[in-house]
Amino acid sequence: MDRGFASTQKIQELKAQTNKAFVLRIKNNVTLEMLENGNCQVGKDEREVEIRVVAFCDLEKKTEFRLATNLVESKKSGVKNEEIADIYVKRWQIELLWKFLKMHLKLDRLITKNENGIRIKIYSCLIAYLILQLIEIPEDFGKTALDKLRYIQSYMSQ
Repeated sequence: MDRGFASTQKIQELKAQTNKAFVLRIKNNVTLEMLENGNCQVGKDEREVEIRVVAFCDLEKKTEFRLATNLVESKKSGVKNEEIADIYVKRWQIELLWKFLKMHLKLDRLITKNENGIRIKIYSCLIAYLILQLIEIPEDFGKTALDKLRYIQSYMSQ
């Protein structure tokens, strides 16, 4: 989940669930206190929680990210900081895909409340997205899926 949902209370709830791993973004202005074991104390007063915090930078956007996780770091079998950053980046790519599906392929407009109908709508949007990835259009129009969608829409309306 993203930083809008990352309260210390939510982190405590997630830590209490021993069978689930999580990676969530926390705000850059959250108070952190380093502990001897390498973890950080997040929050203040009675809402403090001990958690592993991984920080990394996106050099293209010149942005710092702080990620809280319960994944353990160890030299033998643990999850490295770079892997945690990759997990977050890949999760964010999924969010961007859903945003594209909802905004441009109208996935948010459901014509049925039937589970099978909703499943068909999701599959059809995913198939349309994959077709957009395969289509080649002139470079003058762009390379993104949105550029391809606009090109097809304008071509179909001619």
